[in-house]
Amino acid sequence: MNENLITEIEIKNFKCFEDFKANGFKRVNLIGGKNNVGKTALMEAFWINELNKKEGNLVHSFVSLVSSLALMEQLRQTVNYDIQDLQIAFSLLKKFNTMSIQTNNNSLKLNIGVKDLDVTVNINELELDISPLASPHLFREFLSEKTIVSENFIPSDKIDNDLIISLDNRMRKSRKKRKLNQYISEFDRDILEFEIIDNIPKVFLDSKKEFEDISELGHGLKRYISIISAILVCQDSCLFLDEIENGIHYTHQDRLWEIILTLSEELNCQVFATTHSKDCIESYYKVSKKMAYKNVSYVKMTRLESSQISSSVYDYELLENSMEQDHEVRGW
Repeated sequence: MNENLITEIEIKNFKCFEDFKANGFKRVNLIGGKNNVGKTALMEAFWINELNKKEGNLVHSFVSLVSSLALMEQLRQTVNYDIQDLQIAFSLLKKFNTMSIQTNNNSLKLNIGVKDLDVTVNINELELDISPLASPHLFREFLSEKTIVSENFIPSDKIDNDLIISLDNRMRKSRKKRKLNQYISEFDRDILEFEIIDNIPKVFLDSKKEFEDISELGHGLKRYISIISAILVCQDSCLFLDEIENGIHYTHQDRLWEIILTLSEELNCQVFATTHSKDCIESYYKVSKKMAYKNVSYVKMTRLESSQISSSVYDYELLENSMEQDHEVRGW
């Protein structure tokens, strides 16, 4: 229901955001702008905040946060307690002291106290002392904590089999596999069925009368399956799609947006996607207009001369006006 949607966000000291606010988000939201302007970072902020709310496990949230900052591997390499390496790794965490992410329906606050090798992490009301010398057992436990398989965050680059297998298990439990197969056959009429065989995602090809590894059929099919699977299992929650057009041929983009707009409403799923493609933005608008679906927003990210990041959130009417008058909306 609309009252559960994220409509606003405030971010402090997270990645490229020192002090950022935006509001006006809808059921489906497309985020555009130049490279390195914070599109993916904004989605990660939404995702980490939602992870904290959904899982109810702040330790997982923190591990996911550290992983998203590309620090976890550096910390894991210090497991033999090389003092200098530990000090360098922990010093990188100082930047994110007093980090906070707050939306209209949840908040995540992080305080990290670092002095030499004394490290205290406060996540909302939970305090963790992960100092390697004072609490070696907890430090090792923290390093061994695995990042959750993010079934609601589809990355822009490589999609590993673990994610697809996890999504497949969720679809089986909710009995949505048949619907996925219907959508896949639209992508390629030669594909009759998707299945996990010996832990390898495969599709049955009518032309060959046998299953074939989907990695042999191109990156686009793997992303298409991942995106459709994710929205099918993300009922009553949020889905995050980084560089949604990546690997998807432009001839499939309209149909993909039709599926996303339709299922997001049917399944009460809020969608955030990023793009830097003008074709993708045009497809998004064209399909919304064709379906007369107005519960959408377009978020234009820009970097000001002061290096601060700003956003303009277009509702359907403003997006329509900009597109029909051929205004530049990519943030170029």
